[in-house]
Amino acid sequence: MQPDNPAEHFTDTEVPAELRPLFPAALRRAYSAADITMERDDYLATPGAKYQRGDLIMLAASYEFEQLLKRGLLPGFDGTWEFFAKPTGKHFVMLTSRARITLNQVQDPRKKPRRAVFRNNYAELNEAGLFDSFDDELKRAREEAERDGARRLLHILHGYHDLDFAHIAYPHPERNRHIYRSRNLMQLPHEVSSDLPAPEGPSESPNPEAFENFERHLKDDE
Repeated sequence: MQPDNPAEHFTDTEVPAELRPLFPAALRRAYSAADITMERDDYLATPGAKYQRGDLIMLAASYEFEQLLKRGLLPGFDGTWEFFAKPTGKHFVMLTSRARITLNQVQDPRKKPRRAVFRNNYAELNEAGLFDSFDDELKRAREEAERDGARRLLHILHGYHDLDFAHIAYPHPERNRHIYRSRNLMQLPHEVSSDLPAPEGPSESPNPEAFENFERHLKDDE
């Protein structure tokens, strides 16, 4: 039976239920990789560095979801790295035919992320030349602006200090809330493919090869 809430129906169509158990497993590996990095590297043991854990989790989560796409575990999904509204860095965006899906670490899943405004039309940006790759990305984005503008925004919300929750949310366009928010995905059975490590919890060590790949990903991002 189709849900009465059109936003719920849209979310269910773009992110089918059979794919969702992959999400909590990927997030557990991301939180674990970030914690291992914090514990292993002395320069992250300073009082100031502990506040960078959230950034490491963001990078690790982006890496894990990018790996799901590369392994073909999310059919119908594509992925791209896009600049924030202010091009101080990039964030990973997953694309379906009708949706743009972003990863967001939040304290309160009932509210929209602080950086909920992700620009999907680069035609008005005036920072050309600020980054080496920006001119090419600007040209590509202009060509895709019309198509991307038709996509609706979905958030994968997770957090916070501990991985207590994960939701797929359809944000309200004006108010600081969601039109629809899924059940807590962390309560789903974590069914993963055989080539991915089973999720035992945020403190469990990830697969060594996956951890090395994440480390290389961090270095490439510098």
